[in-house]
Amino acid sequence: MPLTEKIPELYLEENLALFAGLLRQEGLPVGTIEMIDALRSLQKIDFSSRKDFKVALQATLVKSRRDQTTFSRIFDHFFVPAEQHRHRADQVAEQQEAFARKLKQAALDLQFKGETLQLNLQELRQYSDLSSEQRSRLQDFVQKTEAGNKVEPHFRSILETTVKSHLRYCRSKDEQNSRGAPDTSNGNGAGSGGSKDDCLRETDIEAITAADLPAAEQLLQRLSRKLAVQILRRRRSGSHSGPLDLRRSMRDNMRFGGIIFNLKYKPKRRSKQQILLLCDVSASMKHYSTFVIHFMHGLHEVVRDLSCFSFSDNLEDLTAELKGRSDLKHLLDRVIRHSKIWGGGTNIGSALRILGENYPDRLNTKTTVIVVSDTKTVAVDSMVKELQRFKDRVRRVIWLNPLQVERWPDYRSVGLVGAVVEMWPCSTIAQLEEVLIGRL
Repeated sequence: MPLTEKIPELYLEENLALFAGLLRQEGLPVGTIEMIDALRSLQKIDFSSRKDFKVALQATLVKSRRDQTTFSRIFDHFFVPAEQHRHRADQVAEQQEAFARKLKQAALDLQFKGETLQLNLQELRQYSDLSSEQRSRLQDFVQKTEAGNKVEPHFRSILETTVKSHLRYCRSKDEQNSRGAPDTSNGNGAGSGGSKDDCLRETDIEAITAADLPAAEQLLQRLSRKLAVQILRRRRSGSHSGPLDLRRSMRDNMRFGGIIFNLKYKPKRRSKQQILLLCDVSASMKHYSTFVIHFMHGLHEVVRDLSCFSFSDNLEDLTAELKGRSDLKHLLDRVIRHSKIWGGGTNIGSALRILGENYPDRLNTKTTVIVVSDTKTVAVDSMVKELQRFKDRVRRVIWLNPLQVERWPDYRSVGLVGAVVEMWPCSTIAQLEEVLIGRL
């Protein structure tokens, strides 16, 4: 506090109590008696003298020579001179003004069709802390998304989620660096199981090594079970009765002379959600595809209405292998070693067309299609038209893009696909969990 000639008594007591608390934290034995002695001694001095003020407190609060150095350090930090106090206050005011300008600029940078994206204070601050190159790439992504064909206003919520996810990823990286978290990219990280799992969840799937693969597989298995429980709860929730069955009600109440006491209802028809998983196994997706196959295998063990396909320039049906209860090793062997399309080129439009022509029974208003692909393909415009027709046949299409969000502006196909269907980032297990648990 700044020392002045007249200090309000209550203000002095509050600050003295805070000062005594700091001394106690450093191990000095300062109690109620010492506090009373200090207040009495301060009544005998001139507050305009900083030296007298310090001597009075030191004489009553310090009991040994070894504590004098600690006392002086805390005193100089807590009771700053008036000029230094004003200087600090000016610095704080300047920092607050600079922070407000940064937040205002962040809001101006991230706009969609003239409206600011709905980001909270922490997210705006995270954006402001990005490097100029990172901010520029994110701005380009927002602008290219806005300028895309058939981009309607409702796409704003998807764009907001994508930007939030990217900022959250940047923040988690900063926190890991500040904590000195183990580097999972070399597989030699140490630490508790929980912290390692957290690091794996936030690590780019492409950077997960063979040494960390067993732990990542366990995370995917838990995610599969969690998603299955969510789907089961939704099916069981809600009323079990359908519309009133008048005929059954009349017949059942004949014993009461036609007076209706008991109402009978028709059984409720339950609309079971069907999930169709479409996994890109082309050359640019090989590493991600193995993780999707792990997730696919775990999910099929608990979800009955699941169809699975892999594609690159053609399409392969993996549902039979899953329904045959193949173990994970057999499934990976089937997809990787014996597949004719693994690691090939990509023609997403052709794969969608083949799926619609050869498996029409699996595409209906109950089907939710999950596509895992980076959108890199030949014949992009043809693919977009095919995707639009495909979307109209099913209940919903969720597109999971494993490319890091900051790279999305580099590919025209990302913006075109994102304008037609929901697109979410899934470069980490945490992002995969966030989308599937929160949106499916």
